[in-house]
Amino acid sequence: MATHSIADIEAQIKAHAEQIEQLKAAAAKQRADEIGAVVQDARAKIAEYGISAKELGLGGKETTRRAAAVATGPRYRGPDGEIWVGGTRGRKPRWLTEGLAAGKTLADFAA
Repeated sequence: MATHSIADIEAQIKAHAEQIEQLKAAAAKQRADEIGAVVQDARAKIAEYGISAKELGLGGKETTRRAAAVATGPRYRGPDGEIWVGGTRGRKPRWLTEGLAAGKTLADFAA
């Protein structure tokens, strides 16, 4: 078995880390594209069948209030493309708390 120097191993780790980040970015873009297609299809079906927001369970004061809060907070993107809106009630997502614990800042996750 061939031995590798620490510098060689660190270079390989860096190359793999860069490749991982590229793959994560590609996955996030593909997910966003797929979601866009699903949303477009859903909107077309809603229009075609004349479905109301209430029929979809999207009406009411609480839903409207939450939607307004979500729309106005800062947005953060996770490593797999998930979105979290700051200022909402509840815990921060695990990917965010782990990233912050690892030394990243909220700016690193800005969407």
